[in-house]
Amino acid sequence: MYLENQPILQKLYTLAIWISRLATVNLLWLSFTVLGLGLFGIGPATAAMSAVISRWIDSDISFSIVRVFVSVFRKYFFKTNLIFLSLALIASVLVYNYAFIEANNLPVFYRVVTLAMGVIHLLMSIIIIPLYTNNDVGIVTLFKTSALFVVGYPVNSIIIAVTAAGLIIIQLFMPGLLFFFSGSGITFVVVLRMKKAIAKTRAIQNERLENT
Repeated sequence: MYLENQPILQKLYTLAIWISRLATVNLLWLSFTVLGLGLFGIGPATAAMSAVISRWIDSDISFSIVRVFVSVFRKYFFKTNLIFLSLALIASVLVYNYAFIEANNLPVFYRVVTLAMGVIHLLMSIIIIPLYTNNDVGIVTLFKTSALFVVGYPVNSIIIAVTAAGLIIIQLFMPGLLFFFSGSGITFVVVLRMKKAIAKTRAIQNERLENT
């Protein structure tokens, strides 16, 4: 095949494929978010998008995007909304605590701790739905796992945070990209880093088992 002898063209071709995939799934994500009235649609739509992107990363392309998306959206509709409600309650508590600290002029230590908890919570909010679709566990276990992922894999957390911030800034200057990569771009990075972290952990565990 011609592309096999042209590595640069092959990479550009792969890039073009991924751009079209992410644009397609992002449009589905926006459509189903609106279908769920925004507040109730963003959770299951994100779960569906994560499931589709996860299969693409695993080199599985022999499936109907719309069929898988709709199936996952329905399956996780109530569970993901419960997760989002829990995240909103935790965020409300953190905001209240920070406001209380400011109002009472408490020591800087309390502000730093609350801000650190806020950053961890924000990162958990970004990764928790993709993590859930790749590890179907209970909500309590899910929150523990997502917190451990954020704290235990700081490099991945930094990459995800920088990528999310970068994509948001780019899309603020180029609003047209919101329709094509607003959710899919961040989700792709989250799922990719998550899979690499899981693979690394399994490799370490296997190595330890071989040495015992």
